[in-house]
Amino acid sequence: MICFVALIIFAILAIFSAKYRVYFKEALDCVARKATLRKCTTSFDKKMKVKITSKISKRSKKIGRCVYKNFDLITWIITIFSIIIMIYSLWFGVLGVYNFYAYGNCNGPESTDFCVYDAISGINVPNPNVSTVSTISSCGELGECASNCTVPDFEACSGDCNCGQQTCNI
Repeated sequence: MICFVALIIFAILAIFSAKYRVYFKEALDCVARKATLRKCTTSFDKKMKVKITSKISKRSKKIGRCVYKNFDLITWIITIFSIIIMIYSLWFGVLGVYNFYAYGNCNGPESTDFCVYDAISGINVPNPNVSTVSTISSCGELGECASNCTVPDFEACSGDCNCGQQTCNI
């Protein structure tokens, strides 16, 4: 089962480093053989078992021995958890896309929570917790910002306030 987990990990690492591309190819071959119920010819699983347990044994011989003896069980557990997490992520990803299509938000009808698909689609939904910038066109006397700023919850102007366009932080 190490082949399945290693394939995912080495696929990601191989993007950034040529060192892991050989491992990725071996893991891919191993997964293809395991999927057709054949034994790995490259002994990839044995290589990874020795590499992993040797690194663990450098720190603790007892733990390294335990990992070596139970390596298949540990890789099964990791594989099962990976599949569960993948299904869980896929479920919520599909649910988010459905909600975005049906309601215009990832989180369902009438939700104002953050939605990652807003940035992709170009929809700009204001978040009430984030400060936004607007412009004012009038200034008060002595260079102060006008108190009749039309922006809601006006707090302060940035920069020198003259009768040109300035930004108000709200």
